[in-house]
Amino acid sequence: MKALFNHPFLIYAAATLASLCIMIIIDYVLGAEAEHLNAWVIITQWFGYDTGIGDSLAIRKLGLYGATLAMLLVNTCIGVLLIQGIRLFIRFIHS
Repeated sequence: MKALFNHPFLIYAAATLASLCIMIIIDYVLGAEAEHLNAWVIITQWFGYDTGIGDSLAIRKLGLYGATLAMLLVNTCIGVLLIQGIRLFIRFIHS
């Protein structure tokens, strides 16, 4: 667990933001096919736009705030895993 905090917080925030951007782009391309946690629908609802797709399962079950929190938690976990994977890859290459 100590190795998790050896990197600055900004690296994890950048990985989380990159993961979130990728998720939004993929959900935009998928459209109504991304029905469980559609980040594109969540973001557009925050800005007050109607996508015509309908609410995702996460919005129906958790509400907009809960779905946003779930989206951020999922992307934070993916961002941390991404940084740790890169760290292990670099360690493997340099050993």
